[in-house]
Formats: sequence, C-alpha cells, structure tokens
Amino acid sequence: MTGARLVAFAPWVVLLTVLAVSCGGNGAEPLASSTPGTASRATSSPSVSPTPTPEPPKELRVAFINLMSPFTVDANNPVAADTFDERLDVVIRRLRAFNPDIVGVNEASWTKAKGSSVARLAKELKMEPIYARANPWIPGTTKEQSDQLVTQQGFEEGEAILSRYPILRPDPHRINPRTSESGEGRVALHVVVKTPGALGEVDVYITHLTGGGDRLRQAQTADFVSFIKATRGAGPTIVMAGSDDPSGAPLYDVYEQIGLRDVGGSGPIVTCCRDAILGDQPPLKARTDLLMYDRMKVNLAEVFGDEPDERADGTPLYGSDHNGLEAVFPVPPLIDPP
Repeated sequence: MTGARLVAFAPWVVLLTVLAVSCGGNGAEPLASSTPGTASRATSSPSVSPTPTPEPPKELRVAFINLMSPFTVDANNPVAADTFDERLDVVIRRLRAFNPDIVGVNEASWTKAKGSSVARLAKELKMEPIYARANPWIPGTTKEQSDQLVTQQGFEEGEAILSRYPILRPDPHRINPRTSESGEGRVALHVVVKTPGALGEVDVYITHLTGGGDRLRQAQTADFVSFIKATRGAGPTIVMAGSDDPSGAPLYDVYEQIGLRDVGGSGPIVTCCRDAILGDQPPLKARTDLLMYDRMKVNLAEVFGDEPDERADGTPLYGSDHNGLEAVFPVPPLIDPP
C-alpha cells in the first residue's frame, strides 16, 4: 500500500511494537503463501490447477498492475474500500480480455470485509497464485506473531504473482532498509515458472517500493537488484517494480546495469497516479511502474486500465489509481535434436 494509505492504520503500529517487545523472537522469514490471510509457507495453492496447454505456446503474455488497496487515510472518504469489489471486477475483465500467462500484482490485500484479492483473481483467471506478505511486519517478530497481527487487525497486504503454468520455486525476500522501522516494510517475491515452450524456466520478480523519499528508495532498489542477481537462473527473467511517487528520481539505470530492459511501448507508457477513481479523470502523466525483461524479445507493450468502466448509475469507475502494463513476448520454436 502507499505510505498515505498506510497512515489510516496507525493503531496497528502501536500493537506491533508492543508484541515485538513483549514476545521477542529471532526474526521471521518473509511470509509467502498461496493467498493472503493464510499462514502457510511459500507453496502453491492445491485447489487451483494450471490450465493445460495442448501444444507449445507461441508467446508469453504478462500483465502487471497496482490494485489500489481498500485502505484509506480519511474515514470520511471510504471510496477505495466501498468500490473495491467493483474495481476488482474491472481489472478482472481487462485481464480476461488480454488472456495473460503471468500476472503481477502490487497492493494485493486481504481484509475481513473484502476477503482475499489474490484468491479471487486466481479463481476468476484460473491461475496458480503465490503471495508474499509485506505488512503487518516488523523486525523481531516470528511468523506466528505476524499471523496473529493479521487476525487481530483484520488486514494484510503484499505482492502476488499468478501463473497459468506451474510455479516451481517461490522465494520471498524482505527489502532492506525498511520504509519505516516502526511501521511499513517492503517485500520482494521471486518465483520460477515452468513454461511449456522453448523459454523453459522463467524467473519472475515483483516488488513495490513506496515512501521514504529518493535516498531510501534507491537503497531499496539496490537491495532488490542484489536479490535478483543472487537468485536468477540462466533462462529469461521478468521483473515488475512498482512505486507511487511520480516526483521520485528514475531508477531504471540500476536495472539496466544487470542486463534488464524496459518493455517500452507502442504509445506513451504512463502509470501514475489518479487523484480519484470515480468520475472523469485527466490522463496520467507519470511512469512509476516498470515491467522489464532479459533473454527475450518483446512484440507488444501497452497500458491497460486507462479507460474507466461505467457503473449502473452512469458514473465512470477506474479499476485503480494506477494504469496497468501488459506485454507479449514471442516464444521461439522448439528445435529438434539432430
């Protein structure tokens, strides 16, 4: 979630601090599970099976979007929460039209009121999900204490990757330094996806770095890049990196240094950020979300979610305060051995 939206839940920061002092702990590994609201380790959901592919695919289709969590800073303006189910429907319809093989999601959330956005995406898109919790989490707490906080506070948020193909090795990573020591933490999620074509195993990464200013975000980006370098294999790599600060310094050159390339686009690539999600809104002007790759080519890259749907009363409704990104990568033909 953005730093602004996190402020609304400041009371849980106090509870986190109390638990850390009273319970101690040796520090937990980052939590990863099939869906938010669960306590399992980094495993895929046994209830969702990848869609079988009758022949090797000719392309790999990837989508990435910030869902805009239902948390708000203003109790008198609950629009983000009140429209969340409708907004998720908007996103799902657009993703179905694109028919992605891999989806990355920033601000994946679970709340008592709205349930799990990841579980809903997985069900509607028939994809295998992996989720890593970013908040609530503070240093010094165990996995069990973090699970307890989720139950007590009735919410959590983090990063998610969904795949049409089998996920072999999920690997979450806590980003350092934290955005704040008493409040918001950041997490990266890495999965290895086994594609049925010539691309083979594909390393997929996602993170959401927000708040704290340019210097902190630069340090977090460096940590994320180090994580990528230490864990990616010899095959293709896809990296999705989101932010919410249109005025922040661009950090694409840090990713270029490890061989990643931006997908570019056939038109203007702008992703951030709408002041409101209801009613007519001006076009976005900033790029804060990156979709990058290596060891592949890209055939198509464009934004989605830049046009609203219409509610029953005729009011325009956007799926998020961000535009999403989608890209199509051609899969080279399999070469028979001599």
